[in-house]
Amino acid sequence: MSNRQKEYLSDKKVEKILKKVQYLLLLGERSNGKSYVGKLIFIRRAIKYDEEFIYLRRYDLDTKDSLTNSYFADVPVSALTDGEYSLISVYRKKIFLANVDEETGKIIRGKCIGYCHSIGGAEHYKSLQFPKVQNILFEEMIPKNGQYLYNEPDQLQHYVSTILRDRKGKVLIIANLLSRICPYYSAWNLQGTAKQELGTVQDYVYQNDNGDDTHLSVYCCDSLNYNSGMFFGESKKNITEGAYETEPQSHLPKSIRDYNVLYDIVLQHDYIMFYMQLLQDKAESNNIVWYVTPKTTPIKKGSRVVSSEFNTDPMYSRFLVGLTAAEESIFHMIKQGKICFSDDLTGTEFYNVLQYFTTARKR
Repeated sequence: MSNRQKEYLSDKKVEKILKKVQYLLLLGERSNGKSYVGKLIFIRRAIKYDEEFIYLRRYDLDTKDSLTNSYFADVPVSALTDGEYSLISVYRKKIFLANVDEETGKIIRGKCIGYCHSIGGAEHYKSLQFPKVQNILFEEMIPKNGQYLYNEPDQLQHYVSTILRDRKGKVLIIANLLSRICPYYSAWNLQGTAKQELGTVQDYVYQNDNGDDTHLSVYCCDSLNYNSGMFFGESKKNITEGAYETEPQSHLPKSIRDYNVLYDIVLQHDYIMFYMQLLQDKAESNNIVWYVTPKTTPIKKGSRVVSSEFNTDPMYSRFLVGLTAAEESIFHMIKQGKICFSDDLTGTEFYNVLQYFTTARKR
């Protein structure tokens, strides 16, 4: 246990990075201390400098008092306040330093140090004033189900504007390594984050018209590399080694050399691309299957492309709909599950992207 504690994320390192930027994105495996460090830094600043903070989630349901009281239960309040307070109490979406009455067992709330908000409920805050708020802690930026709010990166920016107005503050964003497909990466030009190595920091600068630039850093935290003996298989890689979470996928039953390529297309969504080949078994011609691999090279002129980006090229389409009856027929094979992948991560991300091309037609 002591060895694992030494490897936890350093609050001093995070605070040092945060001092230089307006936005800091902390990426990493589960339970490596990201959330704890975020709480510790902002609560410490609330006590020392009287800077209030906001605990921000995607949905209002996630900010219920019962859930947020549990979230703040591990904060060493007594040590931070020199014994003046003993715990954090969340009441009606406000965050208080508090004590417990020894005789009655009731919670006695003291100083208010912050608030619990949701991006989805941002409209409710536009007419309110939060003059002492300097810091925002946004949790679970990458959801496990891949379901984001519509145009969420812009919604977050507008929310920050509503709260901070003309003040400069700090926005600390916490995310587990669940998926490399994230609308924030494309909206904020963070494509390099999907391939960022553990233990590294990447800096980004957004130039503004008034010359007062916005600075953002992405810290991809080191893995703890621990195993309590409770984890195994693919889950062990996700939980203990900092690997992206995947679902088991189908793989080619034979070597790629045992197939002929009948057709190929590129599926593109933002910065993510897949190369899809329709393969026919050389020995059994009736065995036909789609095979999907990541595409890392530029798209060649004349390629058949299904893309989320508008393009007047006749070989491009924005939906996974056949340009001919024959193409529609082979696209239907995907719905039938006749598709294999080079690896589980590619398959997991492919299905996440495929959702976009399914829902986009309905808009």
